[in-house]
Amino acid sequence: MTSNILIQSAKALFAIGAAASLVACAAFQPDPPEQAVAKRAQGYWDARLKGDVGKTRSYMNEAFRMAVDEKGFAKNYMATFAVAAKVKKVTCEAEKCEVGVNLSVNPPIPGRKMGTIDMYSQQTWLLEDGRWNLYQAP
Repeated sequence: MTSNILIQSAKALFAIGAAASLVACAAFQPDPPEQAVAKRAQGYWDARLKGDVGKTRSYMNEAFRMAVDEKGFAKNYMATFAVAAKVKKVTCEAEKCEVGVNLSVNPPIPGRKMGTIDMYSQQTWLLEDGRWNLYQAP
């Protein structure tokens, strides 16, 4: 009888271990490209709207980061009239994704207060060394 209990316990432990292994494997699966790019694109816009120059620049493609230092990036690329951004559409090919972003913008029209208007922006993201980066020509 004791050996029967030991065998049942071993089977139960094996089943629990197998289930835990399956859960662990599922947890370490990389996101599909569309999901990974959507997260990075939203992270880019969140950082940019907060004015975080270093973090925003970190989302840019490698050639751009090599050509434009942080000071130049802050001066020439951080300005935006957007007050909110939401990634809406991501379409990917092998190493390239097109991202559509809905922006809420306060346009700077002299003498007029228009309030916030909605705009749509299209971005290209490229896979570089296993990481998705926003493409910007240097």
